[in-house]
Amino acid sequence: MILRGVILTGSNPVLTTNIINYKQMKKMLLILAVTCMFSCSDDEQQQDCNCDRVTEANTFNIVGTPQSPAMNYYTVYTTRNECSGEIKQKTYTTTVSTSSPKVGQCR
Repeated sequence: MILRGVILTGSNPVLTTNIINYKQMKKMLLILAVTCMFSCSDDEQQQDCNCDRVTEANTFNIVGTPQSPAMNYYTVYTTRNECSGEIKQKTYTTTVSTSSPKVGQCR
């Protein structure tokens, strides 16, 4: 497609011809769209400085005695603070298996 425009230079109008290459235009628009999509993405999570994120958790259980038949769940887990990067190893004991620390949780 040819776009024509008139440029006024003093008293003599000059006719100009600009040729637009649509393949180049599509390529440029695609590059702009991809760049904007990645630069405008909201993938970054806000850091919570009070959060020690669980990075590893190992749970095991010990069956109680005949006098105390409750089963105890012991978890040894590692956390990493989101702001300071401090890594800690902690332990957790419970009788409910679903309350054990899981990877990705804040503790």
